[in-house]
Amino acid sequence: MEDRNMKNPLYLQTKMENIRRYSHDALFQFPKKERYLLCRQIEDCIERIIREVIRFQKRYYKKNTLQEIDIELEFLRGLIREAREESYISNGRLADWMGHVDEAGKILGGLLKFYQEKEASRSGK
Repeated sequence: MEDRNMKNPLYLQTKMENIRRYSHDALFQFPKKERYLLCRQIEDCIERIIREVIRFQKRYYKKNTLQEIDIELEFLRGLIREAREESYISNGRLADWMGHVDEAGKILGGLLKFYQEKEASRSGK
């Protein structure tokens, strides 16, 4: 992945939309009893992340919003691990899903680093 993608909030939004599509397919395989609890939690978490990414793009002070996205992304990882522990998904599906989430985490890490450096250079003047 190129460095310029790490600093592009639109790339993070696109990645999260891809995760939403992948998750929709994965959640369809869950048992019906879980579609109203764990599936709903995963879908809501992804929607909150996308909403925070949009909020991040519109705000002047971005660091706090990035931290909120980071928290939600970690919560999503926990929910996906819970789905594996309950045997709703296979190890292969877990690896694929976590791979997508990890890519989003790397993009987020690049954005965090970029804005921390930007803030440090501003305060160093």
